[in-house]
Amino acid sequence: MIANRRIATVEGVVARHHDVAELSSEWEALAEAVGAPPFLRPGWFAAWYAAFGRGRTEIYSLRRDGQLAAVLPLERRAGALLAAANWHTPLFGPVAADEGALAALCGALLGVHVARLDLLLLDAGDPAVSTLRELAPHSIERVVTQPPYVDATGSWADYDAGLPRKQRKELRRWRRRLDEEGTVEVEFTAGGDRLDALLDEGFEVEGSGWKAEAGTAIVSDPTVERFYRDVAHWADAHGWLTLAFLRLDGRAIAFDLCLEAGDAVYALKGGLVPEYRRHGPGHLLAHASLARAFASERIASYEFLGDADDYKLIWSDAVRERVRVQAFRHSPAGLAELLAWSYGRRAAKRVAGAIGRKRS
Repeated sequence: MIANRRIATVEGVVARHHDVAELSSEWEALAEAVGAPPFLRPGWFAAWYAAFGRGRTEIYSLRRDGQLAAVLPLERRAGALLAAANWHTPLFGPVAADEGALAALCGALLGVHVARLDLLLLDAGDPAVSTLRELAPHSIERVVTQPPYVDATGSWADYDAGLPRKQRKELRRWRRRLDEEGTVEVEFTAGGDRLDALLDEGFEVEGSGWKAEAGTAIVSDPTVERFYRDVAHWADAHGWLTLAFLRLDGRAIAFDLCLEAGDAVYALKGGLVPEYRRHGPGHLLAHASLARAFASERIASYEFLGDADDYKLIWSDAVRERVRVQAFRHSPAGLAELLAWSYGRRAAKRVAGAIGRKRS
């Protein structure tokens, strides 16, 4: 069991923290050293905990010779250790210097006295997945989403020519129709001093139409809006933020909030003005964003994130796999949880009842 402070392992010392700030600078340095994406860095989790944290913050770290070698942010809730992640999270996972540090941290987590360790939205190729599979006595692993992406390492001309003929024809038709209505411009900006005003404009576009009606728009929930504003300001400070607009006579009719970090563009959120839907403004903006990604010598992929929606799959049938890994403690409570997640609550209740009768 990891006590309030720390426990020694063969690889180093594992400690538990309750605030991102306790190890933020070391965490950022480790993430930079291993090339971790922005979603695994302390700034992202500081915004996430502030907006969505519902349980007790528990960030686990491993140190070797006093140096941070691995870190994983979790929260303790309802007798389980859960990923500091939800459906606003594109990717979750630990940051580790090497496989030895990762294995030691995972092993220590499996020793924490909770019924379930529940990690959501890990990349299927993350070594943490295979490590937990090997170390956990009982586990469930399943794919939860498959975000599409475009490999941007080749030639833009070849990629564009390879799109379906009907799609290319539609793009030309949409652009021609918009040109007939006014001056069309595509803008890519980091925000800077105008960041909040640009976010106001972008969030208004993102929140128009069906998202507002369904209550899923960023501005539909002050907590969600605060999260994306915090993320935008954090990313802007690191030089990672890109706000993409398609404008008609200066008015934004399509918008994407993106992060550009490492060798990837990540499209976090976007939307379009419904009255121009027939002119495909979202598709035109995506087309321009992809052209920009291909033109960059640094960018290797354009990541659409989220689910494999049809409007994303028209650009590529290549997808990432995000998995959920649940590791259950070898105990009555852990085995009951295993059955509950494997076969449903009815089976879990039968097991719990049997356990209760045996104890009485």
